[in-house]
Amino acid sequence: MIKKTDPDIIKSYLEDSSNLSGGYADGVYIPESEKDVIEALKECNNKKTPLTVSAGATGTTGGCIPFGGWVLTTQKLNNIIDIKGEEKLAIVQPGVTLEEIEKAVAKEGLLYPPDPTEKTATIGGNIATNASGGRGYRFGSTRDWVKRIKVILPSGKVLDLKRGGIRVTDYSLPVPQYKMPNVKNSAGYFAKPGMDLIDLFIGSEGTLGIVSEIEIALISALKETFDVVAFFPNEEVAVDFVLEAKNKKDPTVNFFEYFDHNTLQMLKKNYPNIPNGIRAAVYIEQEITSENENTYLDVWIELLEKFQASMDNCWLGMDSRKKEELAKFRHAIPEHINELFKQEKLVKMATDIAVPTNCFKEMYNFYVSELQTNNSELFHIKFGHIGENHLHVNLLPKTEAEKNIAKDLVVKFVKKAINLGGTISAEHGVGKIKHEYLREMYGAKGINEMRRTKKSFDPNSILNLGNIF
Repeated sequence: MIKKTDPDIIKSYLEDSSNLSGGYADGVYIPESEKDVIEALKECNNKKTPLTVSAGATGTTGGCIPFGGWVLTTQKLNNIIDIKGEEKLAIVQPGVTLEEIEKAVAKEGLLYPPDPTEKTATIGGNIATNASGGRGYRFGSTRDWVKRIKVILPSGKVLDLKRGGIRVTDYSLPVPQYKMPNVKNSAGYFAKPGMDLIDLFIGSEGTLGIVSEIEIALISALKETFDVVAFFPNEEVAVDFVLEAKNKKDPTVNFFEYFDHNTLQMLKKNYPNIPNGIRAAVYIEQEITSENENTYLDVWIELLEKFQASMDNCWLGMDSRKKEELAKFRHAIPEHINELFKQEKLVKMATDIAVPTNCFKEMYNFYVSELQTNNSELFHIKFGHIGENHLHVNLLPKTEAEKNIAKDLVVKFVKKAINLGGTISAEHGVGKIKHEYLREMYGAKGINEMRRTKKSFDPNSILNLGNIF
């Protein structure tokens, strides 16, 4: 197995998209096989040396940043082992990127439905946080598509877990007893009565074991999609449009994505054709066929015009080139924001909140009210997966005073979401920067229950210290 202790090499493993600073490590394991992972785990476990797993370093909560001990990178565990076209399954190693999976399965006329924005993220990293993306509105999160995983525990023991094969009750494991919110959720350990053991590891942020092999479910590639970015005269009417569209419960709608006024203004330099005088936009994608295309188009035109979105201003994606342009527009937002955070050298101040549908309007109005009341000069943007009642509110403080205001605002938003039955993290996980929010959500009792769960798999507490709690 490859081991590196060169400070310059170690340095490259001390950051992710969170901009969390201060990380350090003694060395890096670069395993090339499952056997190498077992060896590294046993070595660290015997010496009680902390071990932090690093994947694509695309996370936003500092999960892969070590604070002591060694790093284990999955970068060379990057093989697509098999694609079973007839069964619509793929078997991959954890270091394979989403982009690599998507390209490989597309050749077979298949699709891996979870659609996280960052395509250089690895499937192992996605499993660590139960990642999702825009198409989560229709297809759910990573958890919904994982059929089997091999997990290596700190002792070196390998678990081969197939969905439906082992329940936590089969081993009397100390699973947390808290009730999870009934929303898209990536905060803390998955915990439900009689749950499948595989689900305990998905979303555990690498704190219980290291995944060495994954079997994921696939679907037939989408036939055709109707894509439109619609622009609205104010934010409230855009939100109302989405709520009414969702009430139709059309199972062929893939996503609704939202962009507030500040988001659009931020992007206007690169997209000068964004109409003047508008305050919000919604991007919709729906699967269609040649038989129903005109019918759906008429339905959307009627609904959009009802909510003051002129079809003259809409961007339509009716061919592959235009659809790709719209997708780039959508993905440009987090990329642009992350770059701004890096330039300012700030720890990311952003929410990853989701709430129940019947509470979303109240949550949105709370965002607007608090942002106006506290500091109109504090630059902020609201964007994201509005179809799942899940927006990212990003705050960009430029002074120490604004930084304190931003911190207070995030705490207010978190508390409001919890009171509404929501989650503090819908897709990015807790990592090392959202501990206090998770404690607010589950209380000290819930945190202690998670600690007991971790202790049962990792008695020496070596894996991904600082993640989740």
